[in-house]
Amino acid sequence: MRASRVRRDPPADDYTRAEIRLLKRLVRPFYLKMYLAEAPAEVDPRAARRFRRKLLRAGRTVTAEQVEWLLQGRDWRELTMGAWFALAVPVGKVRRAVVDAWGSVPDGHAAGPLVTVSVLIAGPDAVAGMRSFVERLDGHDVLGTAGYASAAIAHLGGSPPLDPGPMVVASLEDSLSVAADLQCDFRAVRRARWRHGGERQEPPSAP
Repeated sequence: MRASRVRRDPPADDYTRAEIRLLKRLVRPFYLKMYLAEAPAEVDPRAARRFRRKLLRAGRTVTAEQVEWLLQGRDWRELTMGAWFALAVPVGKVRRAVVDAWGSVPDGHAAGPLVTVSVLIAGPDAVAGMRSFVERLDGHDVLGTAGYASAAIAHLGGSPPLDPGPMVVASLEDSLSVAADLQCDFRAVRRARWRHGGERQEPPSAP
């Protein structure tokens, strides 16, 4: 998928103070490095490690309700991070929200991460939503998300609306590996928090 110029700051209009605090904690520090399907990407290995630690700290305390709110977001930035943080919480609590997000995904920026996470969390239940997204693009796809979604549909056993091509298929496989690793790391830090007497919550569950 190709990067494009993005506006840097999520709008703050019409948000409550609590919602703005949530955006500052879960969205603004991360979305610029997480909006591509292959995210997170960082050239400097030391910066990548720092970013990863910061992301895991945020995922350690995020709740399913907060993830659902992000997935219902008014802005692609919220939806992007809602998709990634869905990997941090018990799958059964956010599977439906991930599927439903396809009904309102605003543009290609959020679609890449949502495709990746949908494969891991929703599986074939997300195929109809991804297909509808590709149809809505109607050929207007500067980021390559239509092909990427088509690769995911084929990966899940569906009939892809477009031929994704071998490079896109390889990109999907790489992204799924990144996402699966992130999901494991999220679960590890949340399990450690639960064991060491953090705020009561049920330990992460397997899909």
